[in-house]
Amino acid sequence: MKQIALLGDSLTAGWGLEKGQNWSDALASTFAGSQFINLGIPGDTTTGMMSRFQQQVIDQQPDVVVIFGGLNDLNWDAPINEIACNYNAMIAQAQHHQIQPVVIITSPIDPVGSLPLFAHQQATVTRIRDAIEALSTEHSKRLVTMYGHGPFGMEVVDIYQAFEAYAREHGHTALYQNDGIHLSAIGANVIFEQLQGVIAKLIS
Repeated sequence: MKQIALLGDSLTAGWGLEKGQNWSDALASTFAGSQFINLGIPGDTTTGMMSRFQQQVIDQQPDVVVIFGGLNDLNWDAPINEIACNYNAMIAQAQHHQIQPVVIITSPIDPVGSLPLFAHQQATVTRIRDAIEALSTEHSKRLVTMYGHGPFGMEVVDIYQAFEAYAREHGHTALYQNDGIHLSAIGANVIFEQLQGVIAKLIS
């Protein structure tokens, strides 16, 4: 049985959603022959995720780890390079231990409904997205240089683009709960739709 660890914050934990509505639930239902371990902790930062990476991910040796975080770092005014370094460390550790890393690029913030704490952070979220894309390029080049191919290469799932595409047709509001940050069932389903093809490929 394949094991997939889902490391993140409240957007992974499914904060505010009923059982069965979160993207992790949809993955577990779709890929019933695999085990999905939800390691989402509401309020966690990439620093917190990194601090528990050894115990909750490396020591458990899942086949795949999905890493999804960064928004809570904005509460603490964490610089972009610190967030990128945390991602880089987790990706490198996973690859070193032959665990396939999958990184979800963080979702945009609803400009209408977002909490005051996050209301002016959209530009920073965009910079986080750019930093993750740069990491993807860097890791791919390094693996090809070392091995001639990409064993345990970094997979990137860009839900930012998917959310923006949905919003162009239907608006941002339906993707979020009232705070404009936490996902609605619709938003969670968009993540599932973007992620399921990657997971299917990795566990086949």
